[in-house]
Amino acid sequence: MAGTLLILGLTVLAFAGGRLFGRVEEPISAARVEPVAQTIPAPDAAPPPPPLEPIVETPVALPASFARPPIVCLDPGHGGEDRGFSRFFDSSIPAMEEAMLVLEHAWDLEARLLQRGYTVVMTRETDTAVNVDGKDVNGDGRTAAHDAPRSDRNKNLDELQARINLCNEAEADLLVSMHVNGYSTGSPRGFETWFTRERNFGDRNAVFATLAYAHLKEQLARIGYSLPAEEERGVLPDTTADVQMEHSLFRHFIMTGPEVPGVITASKMPGAIVEALFVSNDGDAAVLSSPEGRDAIVTAYENAIVEFFERYPPAAR
Repeated sequence: MAGTLLILGLTVLAFAGGRLFGRVEEPISAARVEPVAQTIPAPDAAPPPPPLEPIVETPVALPASFARPPIVCLDPGHGGEDRGFSRFFDSSIPAMEEAMLVLEHAWDLEARLLQRGYTVVMTRETDTAVNVDGKDVNGDGRTAAHDAPRSDRNKNLDELQARINLCNEAEADLLVSMHVNGYSTGSPRGFETWFTRERNFGDRNAVFATLAYAHLKEQLARIGYSLPAEEERGVLPDTTADVQMEHSLFRHFIMTGPEVPGVITASKMPGAIVEALFVSNDGDAAVLSSPEGRDAIVTAYENAIVEFFERYPPAAR
């Protein structure tokens, strides 16, 4: 009877699980659960050993050159109704959505940076939008309610301003905008980073974008992912992107670009936009869906951030 009750209990638990922040665990089939026999110890048996204490890792000491802990603002792109690029068309590779992929990268990266003694701010910590209430965050008097049919212009501007505001309010030293790429066909592949040169700290934007690209190349090569030199996508100034096709007022990506009076208040810290592989490419998607690929990408982010602050240690305030 104990074994039967155990099977029923485990079966209920298996199907009670569900989506937590978009991640679905594989349900446990009752057919694979074996009854566990109860063992009643003899009266004079020794008591069981106490449970092991959890292992707590010692934080890494900050370098002596740091006047204070660096403050890093992680911005996992998309979220909520905005799923980013999605992949559902190949049954051999799990379905994936950019919004959840980059959020998982950010969770891992946050843990690693905290272990190093850094201060970390995330623009979103769950699978939601940042401006979830649809407020007029940028102060232009317009919200999603003013958007034309099939347009999210005002909604997107308020969402991006909400993210920028969080980084500015935290007085972050670095902004990392985290994305994966996608396209209407499966051909494009690889990774790229984007930066805005036309800022007071444009040189630091370029340095971080270059570091992020170099470390992605190194870490992905370690797991066997490499591209011919002619296919590498590179470190790109955002003036080479057709930003005006989506936002006619802008010549730069909004997250890292300069102020647009009356429309966008700019970020106040260096940063870059990272596009880590294409969900629309079969080979890239296979890497993105693997534990090795995820670790390589997060390690690349971590190493780039660490090296950036080795070059530009945070000063006292």
